[in-house]
Amino acid sequence: MNARFALEIPQDARQRLACGWLLLALVSLALSGVFSVLLVLSRAPVTKDWFALADFFQVALVVHVDLSVLVWFVSFGGVLWSLNSTPRLLGLGWAALGTAVAGTALMGVAPFAGRGHPIMANYIPVLDEPVFLTGLAVFAAGVLLAVLRGMATVPRVGVRLAQGAALRFGLNTSLVSAAVALIAFGWSYLAAPAVPEPKAYYELLFWGGGHVLQFTWTLLMFVAWLWLADAARVPVLL
Repeated sequence: MNARFALEIPQDARQRLACGWLLLALVSLALSGVFSVLLVLSRAPVTKDWFALADFFQVALVVHVDLSVLVWFVSFGGVLWSLNSTPRLLGLGWAALGTAVAGTALMGVAPFAGRGHPIMANYIPVLDEPVFLTGLAVFAAGVLLAVLRGMATVPRVGVRLAQGAALRFGLNTSLVSAAVALIAFGWSYLAAPAVPEPKAYYELLFWGGGHVLQFTWTLLMFVAWLWLADAARVPVLL
C-alpha cells in the first residue's frame, strides 16, 4: 500500500493558529531549560545561597517537568489538531490558545510569587499554592477548549487510509483519548475523598487521567514519526 503519510498544510487562519501553538510549545521548552539551569544553580556551591527557598531545587523541578512534558506535549498536540481541522470555530481555537498561554505564564511565575510546597506526584507534579494551581486549572481549561474545537472540526478520514488519512485517524483518536483524560481528571476532582496527606491527594487526582494521557502522547508520537518518515522518504512497511 503506497500511502503518503503527510498532512496538507492549510493556507489560511488554521496555519496561523498552528503557529501560535508551536510558539507556545517552543517557549515552554525554552523556559523549562531556564528552570533546569536554576536547578543546577540551586545546588551548586556559592550560587545556592542566592535562593531564598531551602527547597527551591524541587520547586524548580516541578515547573521544569510540567513545562517540558505537559505544556510541550499538549501544545504540539494543538499544532497538529489545528492543522487537522476544518476552518470552523476559529474563535474558539484562539480562545483555547490564549487561555493555555495564560495558564502557562501563571505556572512559570509561581515559584517567584509564593512559597508553595512542591508535591512530586506522578504524571503532573504541582506546587501546592494558589498561583500555580490557578495556572494549572487555567491551562486545563485551554486544553479543554482546544479538544472541544478539535472534535467539532475534524475532517472526514475516508474509507481508504491513504493520502494522509491514516494521520488524520491518529489525530482524531488522540482527541478522543485527550477528552477521556480530561473527563477522568474532572471525575477524580469531584470524587476524590478528603485526604490529609497532599501527595496522596494529588496521586488520586492525577492517576486516572495521567494514565489515559499516555495514549494521547503515544498517538501523537506515531503521527509525528509517520510524517517525518514521509518527509525523509523512509519506507513505511504498513
